Amino acid sequence: MRLSTDRVRAPPAISPTLSMNIGMTAIGLGIWGMMFPKHVARTLGVRAPAPVVQALFGLRELWTGYALAGDPTKSGMLWARVAGDLFDIAVLKGLDNRRNPKRGTARAALGVVLAVTALDVITAVRMSNVQRNCGDDR
Repeated sequence: MRLSTDRVRAPPAISPTLSMNIGMTAIGLGIWGMMFPKHVARTLGVRAPAPVVQALFGLRELWTGYALAGDPTKSGMLWARVAGDLFDIAVLKGLDNRRNPKRGTARAALGVVLAVTALDVITAVRMSNVQRNCGDDR
């Protein structure tokens, strides 16, 4: 039996620690969405049943968070986060309307998500350029 470890051939352009922190934050957001979907909906003014909030927000964040916590160099998972961020931006932009009594909170959340999206894109681009060696001697 031969064990191999994943080694990075070139130094990453950005620290995997940052990617790990993104993953840990995603886990926290995922727990909030999974365990307290009604609170998420009330906070942002979302008119969706709890299972929808759990699936679209909580489960997605947990999935990417755990994957990045396990291996923060997974650029594919970082790109999955970017796709999720784009979904969040669309939802939050839709909640930024006069009919939503939580418009201010939705607008603030949109600003945070835009900043996080920029960080996710930068991290994904830089981690995508890292050459990986999975222990193969080929």
